[in-house]
Amino acid sequence: MRTITWTSSAAVPALGLAFLLAAPLKAQNPAANAPAGTQGGQARIEAAHDFRSSQIIGMPVRNKNNENIGKIDDLVIDLKSGDVHYAAVSFGGFAGIGSKLFAVPLEAMTFKFGDPNKVSDRCFVFDVTKDQLDKAPGFDSSHWPNVADQQWSASIDKHYNVNRRNTQTATDTAPVAYETVFRASKIKGMKVKNDTNQNLGSIDDLVINLPHGKVKYIALSYGSTLGLGGKLFAVPLSAMTLTHAQNETFLLVHVSEEALKNAPGFDKDHWPNTADPNWAKDIDAYFQRTATRSTTRQ
Repeated sequence: MRTITWTSSAAVPALGLAFLLAAPLKAQNPAANAPAGTQGGQARIEAAHDFRSSQIIGMPVRNKNNENIGKIDDLVIDLKSGDVHYAAVSFGGFAGIGSKLFAVPLEAMTFKFGDPNKVSDRCFVFDVTKDQLDKAPGFDSSHWPNVADQQWSASIDKHYNVNRRNTQTATDTAPVAYETVFRASKIKGMKVKNDTNQNLGSIDDLVINLPHGKVKYIALSYGSTLGLGGKLFAVPLSAMTLTHAQNETFLLVHVSEEALKNAPGFDKDHWPNTADPNWAKDIDAYFQRTATRSTTRQ
């Protein structure tokens, strides 16, 4: 049996090949994004923290007995703060629930990475009973509520005893100027512009850090505009600002058109390994060098 070690500053005992990594969401995961290889005669594996929203949607939801009880149908994201607030869970035929969806805070579930060589091992663990679901706020899958409604959000958080800081108001007294919370499925296709109001393309996917429940990168598709074919470019959300103008909500990227052309890109059908820390470092370093302004998103 080979042993597996995580590259981490904290001491972690060696584990066998068949292992489970159950990390509470929003909490620090001790496993690092270690590139594949060997270290001191021991094998190293890649423990991915970052997943595309298209990978998360459709992931199974299981109970503590590892029984499938549902799947992730969508995500509810505050695109201004980058926080992933809820996973919309479809329980299917579990306990006779039918087509009803339930918005479950990520804090109420656990992400299980499982065997890194088996994608099917990845799942969310949510130990829930039919009685608990009967009392939980739910909605019909064909009639979504307004996910930007603060009263709806507050009712979900109250049910699951989640204290969430309100990020939708600019000040303590100012009203919400425009909605900032969207379903992940609706974020895809949202326009991206630059500081000169040039339409650069649209959002193709989101890269989300699951342990922290945070959107890290936007996968920007702007090849058709700039003649770059089917390339995607991962842009840090910190290099963008959610903006509303002329009855339209879009993301503003703070780099020049020339900088975007020269940014690290990849073919949309051949995504890089998001578990590789060097991939993230290269992207962050590039946009830190080329950002047209140094202020952070407010």
